[in-house]
Amino acid sequence: MTLETVGIWCAALLTLMLYSYVFVDNVFFKFAEHAYIGTAAAYGMVLQIDNQIRPTINVKLLQNGQWILLIPMFLGFMIYARYFKSINYLARYTVAFMVGVGAGVVISRDFKSLFINQLADTMRPLTGPGGLENLIVLVGVATTLTYFFFTLEHKGAIGYSARIGRFTMMVALGAAFGNTVMARVSLFLGRVQFLMGDWLGILP
Repeated sequence: MTLETVGIWCAALLTLMLYSYVFVDNVFFKFAEHAYIGTAAAYGMVLQIDNQIRPTINVKLLQNGQWILLIPMFLGFMIYARYFKSINYLARYTVAFMVGVGAGVVISRDFKSLFINQLADTMRPLTGPGGLENLIVLVGVATTLTYFFFTLEHKGAIGYSARIGRFTMMVALGAAFGNTVMARVSLFLGRVQFLMGDWLGILP
């Protein structure tokens, strides 16, 4: 039995253990779940050490002398202060710094794609090719925004527009949910092909 065969059998058994949760919660599912999470966590940690920590220390810090990197390293160590009751407040500075930087990066990166581009899509011409689609987008965006006008009572024209907006959101959420289901079904079919092909050899 080769190492590849052992790997296929382990992957197949773990797959069956995970899917056994469909019938009943059992000890095999819990074992596979913990093994999967533990392996993913260990792999992620080793990946970060090899791709981020070691190159930063060996190349940027020691070879190139970028001592400014000691500041984020110090902030990273401060997160472990939460394990010491007397200085656990120091961890809040690291969390605040990470949240602030993360918010700044997301806003600067996604502002154009998630706001400006979507705003521009509601201002496309309503005549010519694609005019009907542009009209549907415009009506959907306008009525959806109307639904969130909580300072106005949803009666008359406002109420009618809000109901259309609610229907528009239901369609959008339904499409997103359908896309998620299709992705999960695709993953399931991939595992079935693995079990029927690589493991049992039924499929070519």
